[in-house]
Amino acid sequence: MKSITSFCFVIVSALFLFQINTATADLITTACGTALDKKFCESSLRSQPESKKADLNGLASIALKLASTNGNKVQNQVSQLLKKESDKNRKAALGDCVENYQSALEQIKNSATALASKRYSDVNTWVSAAMSAGASCEEGFKSGQSPLTKSNSEFGSYCGTALAVTNKASGS
Repeated sequence: MKSITSFCFVIVSALFLFQINTATADLITTACGTALDKKFCESSLRSQPESKKADLNGLASIALKLASTNGNKVQNQVSQLLKKESDKNRKAALGDCVENYQSALEQIKNSATALASKRYSDVNTWVSAAMSAGASCEEGFKSGQSPLTKSNSEFGSYCGTALAVTNKASGS
C-alpha cells in the first residue's frame, strides 16, 4: 500500500512540475509575441535558468540583464578594436561607438531602476534610446566597413527583447 501511495505522489508531483514548466514556456512565448525577432527573444529568455520561475516583470528584468551583459561585451570589443586601430577615420568612428555604448549601458541601468518601480513607459523610453547605439555606431563607418555589424545587430535584438517583454508586463 505504501508503494502505491508513493507512486501516486511521484506522478502527481511530476504532473505539477510539468504544468509549471508548460506555463512558463507559454509565458515566454506570450512575452515574446510582439518581438521583432520572436525566435531570438524566446531562445535568449529560455537560456536563463531563472526564467523558469519568472513572471512577466521577472522576464523583463532578465531581458534587461541580457541587454546589459551584451552591451558590455560589445563595448569591450570596441575598446579592443580601438587600441589596435591606426586609421584616423576608423579610430574616430570607434571612439563614437564607445560613447554610444556608454550611454546605452547607462540607459539600460536606468531602465532596470524604472522597471523595479513598474514605470513601464520610462523603461520603454530608455531601452528605445539604448537600442539606437548600434545603429549610430554603424553610421560612423563607410558602408560595409564596420567591424561591429553583427555585434550591433545582436545588441539591437537584446534591446528589442526587453521592449517586447516590458510591453507585455505593462499590459500594452
